[in-house]
Amino acid sequence: MSDTSWRPTGGKDSLLEVRLRLGTWNGKPIYIHFTSLAGLNGINQGGVITATPKQDRRGGKAKNGVYLNPVSQTFGPKDAWVLLFFMNATYLNSANYCFVFAFLEQPGGSCFKSGPITDGSWVQEVIYNDHIKFSDIDILYRGPNPFVDHLTQT
Repeated sequence: MSDTSWRPTGGKDSLLEVRLRLGTWNGKPIYIHFTSLAGLNGINQGGVITATPKQDRRGGKAKNGVYLNPVSQTFGPKDAWVLLFFMNATYLNSANYCFVFAFLEQPGGSCFKSGPITDGSWVQEVIYNDHIKFSDIDILYRGPNPFVDHLTQT
């Protein structure tokens, strides 16, 4: 990530861009968790990104896990809706906000499952199989999704 022309926020947040370009914080990988306003508020209130799926939204077969993006996937809200949520109306505003963070201590590899979001897709997903407590992470950014939409610009 040494390319200084890579500007995922369109230059609006140069500090975040520098951190993402490095890809790590204190030697630990940086991750992005996209969420809605309600999700942001709930996470902030509870101090935890929960791994328990909302059954009414994801259905009874949904598995536990916190969905994360690697720093190479800094999707704006519209791009995330298309690429991560497949334009499912239930998830329309699910990437309007985000958390960017690194774990204080890198969890073991068995805590993560990663790979293409669907067979043959270039979009990668990382699923962390437990709750992520604020006490276990360094939050580098939280708030409105600062990333530029590249694929869905009109």
